[in-house]
Amino acid sequence: MQVRCDLPTSYAPTLLSAVVGLQPRAIAVYGLGVVAKTVLAILDGFNVVGLIDKDPANVGRILYGKVVLSDSSVRRQGVDLIIIAASDIYWRTISARIAPFCRLHGIRVLYMDGTLAALSEVLPTPPDIHQRAFSELEGLIAEHEVISFDLFETLVVRAATRSDDILETAVWRTKKELGYQGDLLSIRKEAEEVCCKQYGRYAFNLDAVYGYMKESMGISHAIADALQQAEIAMEIALSSPRAAMISLLSRCLRNGKTVCILTDTHLSRSMIDMILNRCAIPTVSHLAISSEEGASKHSGKLFAHLRSIYRGRRILHIGDGEHSDVTRAIEQGMRAFRVLSPPDLFIRSRLNPLLREACTTHDGVLLGMLARRLFADPFSSMIHGGRVRIHDLHQFGYVFFGPLLLTWLAWLIRNLRRRPADKLLFLAREGYLLVRLYNWLRAEKQLRDLPEGLYFATSRRMAGVASLRTAEDALALLDDDYSGSSEGLLRLRYGLNGSDAAVDDHLVHSDPEAVALVERYLDDILANARDEREAYLRYVGGLGITRDSRIAVADLGIKGSIQDALQRMLGKTMQGYYITGWFGSDNPYGMTDNTSALFPGSRGGEPSQVYRHHLLSESVLVAPEGMYLRIRADGSFINALGHKNQELFHHKIDIHEGIRSFIVDWLMTGIEPEETELSLPLIDSLYGQALADSVDIDETVKSVCYVDESYRADTEKRIWD
Repeated sequence: MQVRCDLPTSYAPTLLSAVVGLQPRAIAVYGLGVVAKTVLAILDGFNVVGLIDKDPANVGRILYGKVVLSDSSVRRQGVDLIIIAASDIYWRTISARIAPFCRLHGIRVLYMDGTLAALSEVLPTPPDIHQRAFSELEGLIAEHEVISFDLFETLVVRAATRSDDILETAVWRTKKELGYQGDLLSIRKEAEEVCCKQYGRYAFNLDAVYGYMKESMGISHAIADALQQAEIAMEIALSSPRAAMISLLSRCLRNGKTVCILTDTHLSRSMIDMILNRCAIPTVSHLAISSEEGASKHSGKLFAHLRSIYRGRRILHIGDGEHSDVTRAIEQGMRAFRVLSPPDLFIRSRLNPLLREACTTHDGVLLGMLARRLFADPFSSMIHGGRVRIHDLHQFGYVFFGPLLLTWLAWLIRNLRRRPADKLLFLAREGYLLVRLYNWLRAEKQLRDLPEGLYFATSRRMAGVASLRTAEDALALLDDDYSGSSEGLLRLRYGLNGSDAAVDDHLVHSDPEAVALVERYLDDILANARDEREAYLRYVGGLGITRDSRIAVADLGIKGSIQDALQRMLGKTMQGYYITGWFGSDNPYGMTDNTSALFPGSRGGEPSQVYRHHLLSESVLVAPEGMYLRIRADGSFINALGHKNQELFHHKIDIHEGIRSFIVDWLMTGIEPEETELSLPLIDSLYGQALADSVDIDETVKSVCYVDESYRADTEKRIWD
């Protein structure tokens, strides 16, 4: 049996001893790679009932003679111990991902070194790491002549929660481009394991890995070369500077320190130089690369190499790895200071339950992007109890709305591919930002076969009145809630201004008095509706919409009342693509076949977070103008007076720019929008965190988020009040 270098044979006795001591009834092994195969061999004779993987698409597969279990199968099989079969650098990430499930069902989690994982809701941040004052690190720097920095996750952060996310994305892209059907990921990993056994961990470059794939594994030069280039491209594309740490390095240089960079990597010097230049990292005295030196930090030999160069001088090493950057440096007689990486800080924050929802490779990239955004500064990212600071509007848009709208736009594009449309209408006012994002993305990715998005002036009030033709239509508008005066009902709901109805009474939509009021003013209501409809139809015709046009509408959603009214006014069916709401079989207007929502009002009996907190979306997806009321005969519009959202719209632009920045960062990964595979439960949970106790939203954000109402009532309130 060939033992992977990531699973030292020394783990076998400690793992066996721990399992014997725990006396589990049934064991599941987390992982599908060669490490899992090795663990299964070690556990021969124990009741191992199956494997576990983060990707639900693998459930039911048979690997190494074991089935990949679903969550329900884990419970049915009575699993009371999960062993994580992965490289030690992933142990904490995986345990954090599965911790909520394991806590709920009383399942223990064991690392391969025989240590039980701590499954507390928030991993405590060691006081000697995160809470240690930055001034103390500066004091250590002052005491040493040579300052050594780790590169990845210290000076440079990558948009990934684990390095495998980078490789898996490269494999996904290569297989798509070349049409390769084999298990390229396993082949690539096996080649690395062989090289690892031959040379030592990180002590070889990618050429050795891909050379072995071509020479000994039957992979063609074309496929191997394409994957190698894709892997390098992903490493570069997903790397970005960690400004706080680069600033520290620059201060060391200005203060006359000898500064070095040490990195464990399979990348070549030329590739590392590209990343250093991309991240604007200043030139240092010495750059030691494990693949070039044939020695790694992980083994301690790269530190010995550094000591030989600066013999007799005091050296401080700064990095994120507890083993590779701290333990090994100290063993070589150096001082070491651990600076937690963005993924480590993410695990220690109250956002860590999101790891449980991450199922796809793209999910890992997403969480990596959020981690590097939220935890760029390792010394001032969190407050007491693991709550994450959301300190400005741009960051708020980036974290909570960027992923949501990217996922929805990708879904919208896929739907437009399946069911082409001639006209795509983004409904006012939520459509103000949505149409700009869509048209920008369409131009950026040259999606010319898709229709241009049109910002369509409308509202429940505007479309609803223009669609009225009969007394039944008029009375049907009372199905929507209303609370206020008689005069307000006629004005807000039916567009009748200057009526002699009472202004000081109070009724609700379901009162008999409301029905009597509508019947009393029915002739005026229908006459006004005819006038509004004629002007509205001229506006629609001016957009090039004909009876033969295939029309799609896009909006935040909820029930689709505007689409229903437009269909009745135009006498034609449209296709509706909504972010959230009650659609399909739940739709109250009967639009079961021509409407859908990415985040429906109910999924499995529970409201989605996007639906539950849709008012937050209404507060962000706003326009600079007030609600559309009607269109004049000359084609100009009458809008309601603006509210706080319009008064503060210049601040909303900061949120909108944060959303755009997220999508720009996503495009830089090379993942095409319509091929984006993000788990909906993850996106939904992330959105819900905006109003949860896991984050601390700055008052500068809360102070600009309002929601107003000019249809069911004439009100306005702040979201966080």
